Amino acid sequence: MSRETVRIRVPALARVEGEGALELDIEAGRIRDLKLRIYEPPRLFEKLLEGREFHEVPDLVARICGICPVAYQMSGARALESLLAVAVPPEAAAMRRVMYCGEWIQSHALHIHLLAAPDFFGCDSVVALAGREPEAVRRGLALQALGNRLITLFGGRSVHPVGVKVGGFHRLPGAAEVTAVLGELDTGLAQAEALVHWCAAIDLPDRSQDFLSVATDEPEVYPIMGERIRAGDGLDIGIGEFEAYFEERQVPHSTALHCRLQGRPYLVGPLARLNLFHERLPEPVRGLMRAAGVAFPSNNMFHSMLARALEVFYAVWEARRLLRDYREGAPAAVEAAAGAGTGFGCTEAPRGLLWHRYELHPDGTVARARIVPPTSQNQARMEEDLHRALEAFGLERPPAEIRRHAETVIRNYDPCISCATHFLRLTLRGDRDHAPPPRVAGGPVAVMGIGSPAPGDDAGWRVAEALAGREDVRVLCLDRPGLGLVDHIEAFPRAVLVDAAPGLRRPRWLAPGELEGGGGPLSSHAGGVAEALALARALGLAVEGIRVLAVPADGDSGVDLAVAELTRWLDRRAPA
Repeated sequence: MSRETVRIRVPALARVEGEGALELDIEAGRIRDLKLRIYEPPRLFEKLLEGREFHEVPDLVARICGICPVAYQMSGARALESLLAVAVPPEAAAMRRVMYCGEWIQSHALHIHLLAAPDFFGCDSVVALAGREPEAVRRGLALQALGNRLITLFGGRSVHPVGVKVGGFHRLPGAAEVTAVLGELDTGLAQAEALVHWCAAIDLPDRSQDFLSVATDEPEVYPIMGERIRAGDGLDIGIGEFEAYFEERQVPHSTALHCRLQGRPYLVGPLARLNLFHERLPEPVRGLMRAAGVAFPSNNMFHSMLARALEVFYAVWEARRLLRDYREGAPAAVEAAAGAGTGFGCTEAPRGLLWHRYELHPDGTVARARIVPPTSQNQARMEEDLHRALEAFGLERPPAEIRRHAETVIRNYDPCISCATHFLRLTLRGDRDHAPPPRVAGGPVAVMGIGSPAPGDDAGWRVAEALAGREDVRVLCLDRPGLGLVDHIEAFPRAVLVDAAPGLRRPRWLAPGELEGGGGPLSSHAGGVAEALALARALGLAVEGIRVLAVPADGDSGVDLAVAELTRWLDRRAPA
């Protein structure tokens, strides 16, 4: 046995949500020390909720995660509804399930294509994967867009939606809106089936290990929102008993808590759900599961990606089933009155069980809050898995191979360490002037304002809207489109992308070298302008007619200057 000491340090994990690191020491052919470090500062969100009125909670907790806002909204709303004895109208309850299906679809599609699949094709990012599997990547982007469409249908927007309230929804959609989405779901069902077959054909490592699966239990259906918690060892408790069995602990090497079930690591997420409740899936999903050739329950953690693909198919099927029975005019909500007490809410976020507890004062303000997210519950399991997986992989291998395999194991869990916000990432080398880009041929040009409603981040929208009166311009205001920007680039190959950039004093046309991140690893949160352009190139789309104009994020003067600059550029375009 080798006596060599090997120290592997991964200071920043790629293709995961947030900031984490891995420290691994191998001595005499055995793992002496392994730490999954989470070094982001804690955000103390639970403390920020104290003193807020109960009806504010769903919109506030949606800001915890840009990928899983629906999960946080639903867990929070259900906890408060249990506390205030509010019964959501049946139609609204069914539509909540549809909205949640949208989140599963978009999150799973992003994880499979952006984070997990590149590892099994020897690629460092979805951009490289698109060069090898363009049809699969296009299908993944289409499914992600479908999921966002469902969230927007009920939430008003896909990022930090605002449609959910304590008691139901602020409004339910009209019949015409639902009919339009049903047509998209018909197409999406075929795409989701193809996704399952594609994932099943990937050569995944065949390694089994014992672990404990935990999930919310929802009577008689595949669980999304429930009142009980079940585990593979026979545990079956009400969600209000969570704290009697599950304990969060602070570990020295992580700012995120580790949660254990009676002292044991455990797994939450799609593989845990399938392991516990696969028999409750409808026959079309179980038939597809049999065709995939993988039997559940499974002790192979690498089957998590296939489990996500199967849940995408189920979520499309379930949303389609429920929307077919939609009845316009049903009550969207019941009103909730303030009251004191303690309430619990538990739902299945894409990454697993998400538990909320709230205590309210008599006036309905929050006295205390506690939120236990899926990733903190999976962290101890990830470290346990790393020990076993790396030993099975072979500790005598070169350090670079061990490092790659370790990162693959971590990414397989789809950890969401924290959440990023939209911005255009630049490398600014002084505030010098840049010449306008070359002229393009005449004819309509799409001016795409990219941003969000947040002050400053809406600068791109404001510039685009100022040009709406021109006959030679098609104006689009895109709300944090991420990699969905690829679809707009394909539809409008002659376009100007206008986005806010921090630190600018005047608008700037960006040279290609100033857009960072287009070729390296990226996460589902980090899909910005640079990544979208790089992915469009990899998919063979024409990007020669795309220009990028960065706008100062602060104040009206930068917007006015950008409107003037863009107007001059449009006026001097070459004739058709």
